[in-house]
Amino acid sequence: MGVGVGVGEIHQFVVQAADAMRLNWPPSPESFQELPRPMSSIVDPAWLQRADHQGGLCPRLLFVPELSREDRPAQLRKFAGAMGFCSNLCGLLALVVAIVFGYMQTVEYPLGAVFRMMFYVQGYGKPMTEPVPADLTASPRPGSELFLPMPSGGKMPANGIGMCCRPTAYDEDSVYNSILWYLLSGGRHIDTAHIYGNHVPIGKALKEAAKRGVPRSEVFLVTKVWPAAFGYDATMAAVGRMVKQLDVDYIDLVLLHAPRKISWRMVAAYWGGLNALIGEGDEFSNHDCGDQVTCRKATWKALSELREQGIIRDAGVSNFRVPQMKELQSLGMAPIAANQIQFHPWIPDWQQEIVDFCNAQQIAITAYFSLGGLQSKDKTLQLDDVKAIGKKHSRSSGQVLLRWALAKNVSIIPGTGNPKHMKENLGIYDFSLSPEEVAKIDALRSHQIADDFFFMQF
Repeated sequence: MGVGVGVGEIHQFVVQAADAMRLNWPPSPESFQELPRPMSSIVDPAWLQRADHQGGLCPRLLFVPELSREDRPAQLRKFAGAMGFCSNLCGLLALVVAIVFGYMQTVEYPLGAVFRMMFYVQGYGKPMTEPVPADLTASPRPGSELFLPMPSGGKMPANGIGMCCRPTAYDEDSVYNSILWYLLSGGRHIDTAHIYGNHVPIGKALKEAAKRGVPRSEVFLVTKVWPAAFGYDATMAAVGRMVKQLDVDYIDLVLLHAPRKISWRMVAAYWGGLNALIGEGDEFSNHDCGDQVTCRKATWKALSELREQGIIRDAGVSNFRVPQMKELQSLGMAPIAANQIQFHPWIPDWQQEIVDFCNAQQIAITAYFSLGGLQSKDKTLQLDDVKAIGKKHSRSSGQVLLRWALAKNVSIIPGTGNPKHMKENLGIYDFSLSPEEVAKIDALRSHQIADDFFFMQF
């Protein structure tokens, strides 16, 4: 990460400034009533009732057509007070925008900074991951634990923890506590990425866990190279930074985070509910490695050499389609160890083709959004068939869906900062689904809820 104003500092500044002005945005009539007079008496109430405030950020003012000489000074003072308030508010917003824009120019991955800021704000004032008791030591690993073989001869635990996309994955104390809780609870598979910006607290938690009975050799550590760092030299440098930030001698698995550079347009299309089909003709901009195919090949060459040097144990991909995986296989370098993709019972046909190819090529699959993801999780957990299976086994709907993925020989990385939920996720080894139950969940693929999911085709 670059040097600059931190996300926390930006948010703290905004909160303090707003508190100083005694203002919540958008403003309510009550907030103006609390402001010192004379301003509160001349704000147009109709403006306050508008949801869009298209009339501008500053409140529309009430004017009196004719003023007596005696009333003019008081009304002018009211007008000046209102304009002063407006100036303070608009100036504050401009300052915040300037600070954020300046901060974005200092970070290595601006898109990652945006997501961290979003989740930081989302988690503001909410409980973070509780500290781990100083006397807590490691619990036994789950019984009947499952593993997926790696080309290096190593084994990837099939049940991991994802360190993305929630407030506790970006707050440093929560990251440290989450990883320590997870490892001491018996978990051994950690999934993160360079763009998440949480390598340092993860590394610290690994060191502390080792002191409490969890050796580094038992932990399977996964991270990813963001497309902005594609290219031979850039990838070599990026992995070097990862190793240093994590404070480890080696990384078990390094993935290419996506097959091409992710643009703001793609993010907007994804979150806007549009399936974004990104053409192969787009090139990596502002990079020396050339077009996207050349960049991917150069990056794979770097990972292959790092694998030979023992700095990484295996190399893999994420969000790759079949032609892109074949492209890397044609190089005759490191075998593709894994492909991390969105996977759950509602994947479309083209995503199932990726799964089938990986199974045929002995490429391990890791699922993200196993429960449906940020958009649909609440709906998937309420499906009658899933709840009925859970009731039969005295398990939650979430545990049923996670166990279904394991039945498909897919590893899972559910994310949570709650120690109780970590234990529940690790507890799915205590039961299994019958072939009939697996088939019943398979059949949910045709459920209308499938229309609620969005996928990016890179």
